[in-house]
Amino acid sequence: MARKSEPNHSSQTQLRLSETDIENPRSRRSVLVSADYQDDREWVRVAGRCRELSLFEIDHVGVGEMVAPYQVVRAHQSGAFFMASLSGQGQVLVDGRWRTLVAGQACLQPAGLRNSFRIGRGRRWDFCWVRFAPGVRSRTIFRANSPVLADFAGEPLLAAIRGLIAEQKADGLSRRQHQWVELIYDYVRGFAGGFRGDARIESLWDKVQARLGDPWDSQALARESGLSFEHLRRLCLKEIGRTPMNHLTHLRIQQAIRLISETEAKLAVIAQQVGFANGNSFSSAFKKSTGFTPSHFRQTPSSSE
Repeated sequence: MARKSEPNHSSQTQLRLSETDIENPRSRRSVLVSADYQDDREWVRVAGRCRELSLFEIDHVGVGEMVAPYQVVRAHQSGAFFMASLSGQGQVLVDGRWRTLVAGQACLQPAGLRNSFRIGRGRRWDFCWVRFAPGVRSRTIFRANSPVLADFAGEPLLAAIRGLIAEQKADGLSRRQHQWVELIYDYVRGFAGGFRGDARIESLWDKVQARLGDPWDSQALARESGLSFEHLRRLCLKEIGRTPMNHLTHLRIQQAIRLISETEAKLAVIAQQVGFANGNSFSSAFKKSTGFTPSHFRQTPSSSE
């Protein structure tokens, strides 16, 4: 029978919309957590502790060999989460819809969004992950061109995570553990490094990021990039994992999250600053991405995973 941790919610509906852990007992994971990471889940309590993870603002890293049923929902995750698929397949929630993640792909989700993933009935999914703490690195690892879902050879990252786990169990030398963690961080940073194709696309999103309040539409994006919109759409889907308009909304929501979290500005002002025509469109897009309305988000604590 699957294990299921249930927070104090009054209904199954609330559970599905907030925090969920459903896991088959036959699933396995190998994990290292930072020395100061606090969490009462069993897999965290029994994990090894690695002080060097904290130097890179990483809460935990690990390898999962998971079988169905398996589902995780984090309604408001405080730090960025990177997952590389190694074999089998699962699904991740991206921009409000489920996307399949297969071997040779990775997904990078920024802080503040609803982070959810699951395995379909009868399937298995092997992956490795890096979960960042809610610090500077978790915010600044992202660029305007950072992909949400794209091709990624996960074996080198897997080797680095296993190397760190093996070192921690063996001599545990700090300098060696630091080298492994630095390598792990570098793989994630490389994935987040942005668009690696046509330089016009990279230039486009840098300009959009700097002028989110402008009235961007499909024609304006195509005109600014110097490409037809269809060509722009194909390139963005391939390299970023989003359509141009979806990525524009993502950038606006990310900036809104920062402003809501770090300032006392009124929500109507924030909506205008990041380019939404009115409060209703802002609230609708924000809830689709984060699971919360902007006002609720400002009052809601982040998930611990």
